Amino acid sequence: MIDVSQWRASIGLWNYCQAASSRPANGYHSHSFKAAVDNKSGSTTSRFKLLAALSLIISLLLSLLRYMKLNFIPPTGKQANSIITVTVMIHCFQSLALFIATTGSSSDLIYYLVLLFLLLLSGDVELNPGPMIDDQPDIFLLLQWLEPLVDWKPFGLLLPEITQHDITIIEQVDTKHQKLALFTKWLNTDPTATWRDVLNALTKREEINLIQTINNLLQVDLHICTGGNNDAPVSSIAPVVSTVLSSVSVINKLVTSITSGNPKDILRTHSYKLGHAISVNLYNVTDALYAKELIPQQTKEAMHVSGVTDNEKSSKIMLIIEQLLESSPNPEQYLIDICHVLINQHCTLTDIAISILHELGQSIPDNVSLDTVLPSPVDDKSKTPVTIVKCQSDVAKPISSIPNDVQGYADSMREYYKSQSIVARSTSDWLPKIGKEFFGKLALVEKQDSSTQAESAWHMLRGLVDKTVKLTENKEISVEDILKPTESSLSLRVVIDGPPGIGKTTLCRKLLNMWSNGTLVHQQYDLVLYCPLREAKIATDTTELADLFVHRYYEVPMVAEWFEKRNGEGLLIIFDGWDELSEQLRQSSLAASIIHRKWLPKCSVIVTSRSYASSSLLKMDTLSRHVQVIGFSEEEISTVIIQALEKDTELAQKIVNDLKVRKAVQSLCYVPLVCSMVILVYHEEGGRLPTTLTLTQLYENFILQTISRHVEIKGRHDIDPHDLGSLSSLPLQLAKPLQEMCQIAYTNLANTTMTFSSHQLPSPSEAVKEDYLGLMTAFIEYREKKYQFLHWSIQDFLAAWWIVKHEKTEKVFKDHFDHDHFQMCLIFVAGLTHLEHESYQQYFFNKQQHDLQCKKKPLFGFDTCYTSFYQNPEVREYDHISFSDFGNVPILLFQLLYESQNKTLCQVLAQSINKHSLCLNSESLSLYDWLCLSYCINNSNIKWDHLHLGCVFNQSLSVFNTGLSPVVKNNSGLTDNSLQTQCKRLELRRWLYDPTDELIHKLLQSSLLYNIQECYCGLKSGQYVPCFVLLQFLNLPQLKILHLIMRQPRSTIPTFDNTYYTCKCTKLETCIEMNLLLQEMKIEYKGEKEISSTIISVIRGVTKNKTIVSLMIHVHVPLAPPSPLQDGVIEQLLKGNNTLQALSLNIDDELIPSSLNIVEVNTPLTALEIGGEKKSSELMTALLLYIQGLHCLILDEPYPPHLLFDSHPSLHTLTLPLDTAESAIELFNILQTKATLKALDVEIKEERVCTRNVDDSLQDMLTQNQALKYIKINDWYSDWYIPIPSSFLSFLTTGLRHNTSLQQLSVSIPLPVNEEIRTFINVISEKKNLVELEVNFKPDQSCNYCCREEGKQIITSFFYEQVLPAVTNMLQSHATIRLLRIKCKDINKKIFQPNWIELVQHLYETIFIHPALEYIGIYTGYPAPRLLKDTLKDQKETLIDRHRKEQPCKPLPIVHM
Repeated sequence: MIDVSQWRASIGLWNYCQAASSRPANGYHSHSFKAAVDNKSGSTTSRFKLLAALSLIISLLLSLLRYMKLNFIPPTGKQANSIITVTVMIHCFQSLALFIATTGSSSDLIYYLVLLFLLLLSGDVELNPGPMIDDQPDIFLLLQWLEPLVDWKPFGLLLPEITQHDITIIEQVDTKHQKLALFTKWLNTDPTATWRDVLNALTKREEINLIQTINNLLQVDLHICTGGNNDAPVSSIAPVVSTVLSSVSVINKLVTSITSGNPKDILRTHSYKLGHAISVNLYNVTDALYAKELIPQQTKEAMHVSGVTDNEKSSKIMLIIEQLLESSPNPEQYLIDICHVLINQHCTLTDIAISILHELGQSIPDNVSLDTVLPSPVDDKSKTPVTIVKCQSDVAKPISSIPNDVQGYADSMREYYKSQSIVARSTSDWLPKIGKEFFGKLALVEKQDSSTQAESAWHMLRGLVDKTVKLTENKEISVEDILKPTESSLSLRVVIDGPPGIGKTTLCRKLLNMWSNGTLVHQQYDLVLYCPLREAKIATDTTELADLFVHRYYEVPMVAEWFEKRNGEGLLIIFDGWDELSEQLRQSSLAASIIHRKWLPKCSVIVTSRSYASSSLLKMDTLSRHVQVIGFSEEEISTVIIQALEKDTELAQKIVNDLKVRKAVQSLCYVPLVCSMVILVYHEEGGRLPTTLTLTQLYENFILQTISRHVEIKGRHDIDPHDLGSLSSLPLQLAKPLQEMCQIAYTNLANTTMTFSSHQLPSPSEAVKEDYLGLMTAFIEYREKKYQFLHWSIQDFLAAWWIVKHEKTEKVFKDHFDHDHFQMCLIFVAGLTHLEHESYQQYFFNKQQHDLQCKKKPLFGFDTCYTSFYQNPEVREYDHISFSDFGNVPILLFQLLYESQNKTLCQVLAQSINKHSLCLNSESLSLYDWLCLSYCINNSNIKWDHLHLGCVFNQSLSVFNTGLSPVVKNNSGLTDNSLQTQCKRLELRRWLYDPTDELIHKLLQSSLLYNIQECYCGLKSGQYVPCFVLLQFLNLPQLKILHLIMRQPRSTIPTFDNTYYTCKCTKLETCIEMNLLLQEMKIEYKGEKEISSTIISVIRGVTKNKTIVSLMIHVHVPLAPPSPLQDGVIEQLLKGNNTLQALSLNIDDELIPSSLNIVEVNTPLTALEIGGEKKSSELMTALLLYIQGLHCLILDEPYPPHLLFDSHPSLHTLTLPLDTAESAIELFNILQTKATLKALDVEIKEERVCTRNVDDSLQDMLTQNQALKYIKINDWYSDWYIPIPSSFLSFLTTGLRHNTSLQQLSVSIPLPVNEEIRTFINVISEKKNLVELEVNFKPDQSCNYCCREEGKQIITSFFYEQVLPAVTNMLQSHATIRLLRIKCKDINKKIFQPNWIELVQHLYETIFIHPALEYIGIYTGYPAPRLLKDTLKDQKETLIDRHRKEQPCKPLPIVHM
């Protein structure tokens, strides 16, 4: 009798062979058995033997079939153990029959027959068991089993975690994919989803038939083969199931690859995992698919819509891919192309792509490295081989074996970390704890650009929780993702920063707890060390790793030595409190050496720091991740207050309601510690707070309440705690210890130390006797008792109290004014002194004036040609230069003024601001900063010429509004004193995020903005209706210029009653018609909501208006185009308006009425722009046939040049795409004799345009036309236009040699630099008339890379070794050039060669000694390379000194990156 274990061993071997080898292109297998059969099958004798073997096998099969019970009824009891499901047998014979029919090779047949025979004898053949009732549903089984379900919406609402909002979104999906969208959303949202949930939902819907069907199908999981062991216990079934599945997978793969191979089915089977994997790296995957033209542009744009989770977006991508696959003429090739893109992404996607390619019978691309290995017998019972895809981002593997001493210490630390509270118990024994696990839900924001400038020390009240994550450079992440691997092969370096009290230490304790419980999903470490840098021995350690071990067990020396030998591999160190190190220790300590990889380079490191001190860490080239802890979101504030006061719900609700009104106080609550203080103060004050609450008042009240609590608990004095009225009037028994503590706080703050020993106290110490009044906490550091304040901010306040009461306050203020770590203390000093002494005016009054104006790139000549559209061409949207090049806005001054509540100093500061112009475009402000800013502006009592508020979130705007005085009206109009503070021009174009109609109304009804004349505003997302917002802006009585950009508003026009909306549209039309001051209006809209009615009202209003001279309407609806504009609207505008001189219509053809018929134009147009993000040819053709006499024309589609110049003989500015060589030749021939054109922008969209005849005509045009001043060939801003071939440059060069009129040239030229390009640059260097130059360096088509990363490295070498030297040489030869821009994108920001530093230095030296250069812009993508920035920073002082000595009368050149 054959031993079952022998057969199973054979099956394992067959499984291995089947998985480890693939069928080569010639169709032959590599198995040794198969080869042996093939070798024997050639002779006649072997054919007879083969027939005999076949007969024997078939006889055995028939005998087995007779012996087995073929029963469709599900078996019960022991019968289940001996049954082989009929379905599997059918699959077997289907496979056999198919091979007999399709192959002529007898060896193939016997190969698979023997395999089938072995499987039958193994006793392990079974159909894949069905799901259990508590299993997570498979999305494809859901689609199959619930196909009869018609009314899916009420069913969906009964699934856990599915909301009406989800159903509304899903309804917008194509009908045939709605169920798929529902199931995908459910499974993504609810990780605990089970079939039981499905049955419960069906039961509530009374879907009886479906319930019975699914119940029957779920019973399949009971029929498990145990290989003949009828008495196998339940616990032994699981391994058997694994064997069953691995055995059957061989047959399933055979059947799939031969009988199925349907790309649609293959994609469906992988779509669930694929959707999840795409969401991990959503934007990279989307960009890669779009770059290969596998998804449309609209899908790519939809991925950047805010308010939608990455999981929802990835589901949408999957739906689009499925639709495109279904409609593709070659679905298999489309799916293969998708896989070739995905295979170069992260490892999970690589695995899925490889699996799909295998099922399609495709080979793996050469650039993917695969290793097939046999698993360890201990690790894998099935002996199934494992294919390893080599990726840089592989998760760190746990060390397989570590010494007992190391393991013992690690186990001890796990137990210790588990025993510790996640919230440090030493914070206070009576301060309200908010949050059941830790201080509320921490919102973490990953700074994807690690070069972000660190904020100042005072970011305690940051507050940008709700909206910060929606910035393009930010991404909300979970605690688990902090240690997520990056693409780099280096170990992790993670910087976590944030203001005091925000929860950085709490987060560290959370991570320690997760490691000890084994829930760190992305990384596995042998040991995690927590190293608080406030402890002196850790902070000052310079050599010994063992000194970083806080817990000194006997194993520590062995543990440290083991990790040192491994260079730190398997070790994670958390350094908590980088800001507590002195500047010296930040350079020379062991912690610094480890962080900067000078020691233990393979260990992973997390460093926490206050924001002001993290800037040096963020400059590390090897920084893996920058995470900011930003506190509670607005919704969480209410939640944590209710949690903290769960025993007094009435007071909790009172506080919540009060904070909704008092936004100033609410802005303090984003920091967990401060939120706790606010709750305490409310509680102790019986729910009442001062009318205006500053930080100083809050902390003073909190400290007083702490002392009162201390007195009540200790009861050492005959003092009633309720009689303590203020800190200034404390009885002597309490005043003396407080004085000691204030002195300690000041002394240690001056020395930048946060902990101290008892010997630092006077003896005898009153503070010690009074247990430090409850304001300090003790801890043991290496057997020595140490002390620290409850929180660093408490120390700051007590230090300020000492300065005010016992020091020469004004002198100390001056001495420490420029010290970052003293800023918080000085803010408290301002609150305590109100800055009443006259010496404080020196910080706010500046004879040279605070220059806080917007710094913008200078206008190139071509830009000046657009003055027909813009009355103020200086106000441009994307031309700001960061303040980092000039000096930051003095946010500290605004904070000092708010805390002091000194209105006089507000006016002093405002008068000292140059031109009364304030730009916050490059600033990142906390809610507290917005509160301070609004207080200062509101009390400035001046007319501001220009306010640029930069980037504003709705919560920030709400706080800003609370500090502004509203317009006060009476029967006769405005009161005399209501508009003391005003503003002429407002910019909000770095986006107002998530605004509402109400917030915008409050802003515009403030006295500051009521008489505004120019407004440039961008709204992104938010609950507002475009029509209503436009009305609010246009109702401003003095408005002359309005630019309003609207992106993705979320408000929907009510469908049940459109009367109100229609009325508002009519009112908008009338408002524009009757406006007698409005001169310029730009309306830009991009979104999915109804916009046609609003645009119609705007055009009709402008038609009847008598003052508007410039109108710009840009509308793009990417996915669901709205209804077209009404017939006659555009015709009436051109016929009825007689003031409009400039018109810009960027409207897609889909919005243009089909019956557009322009026959009469009375509008005196001199400037026209026609374009659209899609296609605008219909509108262009209709307008250009009847409009005559233009001076400026900008087109987005090609148009015959001769028709343009026939209709517009006086044209001086032209932008025109060229798509054929004929049109290019025609244009350049016309311009040989056309003396009126001053500015030409041609965009070559096709490579076929660049022919020899075109080259000749361009050369002749430049030679003969001596009137053209500005020429652009392929706008340098556009990345997708082709670079001009180097051969084309020779003709351009010849033409430039003979041209004497050209002042500006903008051109794209190819890399690498060759002789023709050098000649071109040399000619430019000689052209003294050419004073403005823009050059976009792009690699030509000869630069072929195997991957994007290799391409970036090549381009980086070109940039430093060819581009920069060429630019330097050109500047040295060209003495008259004023403005220069160079662009070279896709360079690697991290790599550099030593010789590159000298090349960069040489460029900067040339720039600063150039006799004419005013501005140079170097564009390499965001962020700028660290080499460029750091080299300039290091040289800047020397370069400026040299410039001022050699060219004292010339302004410093602006270097912008």
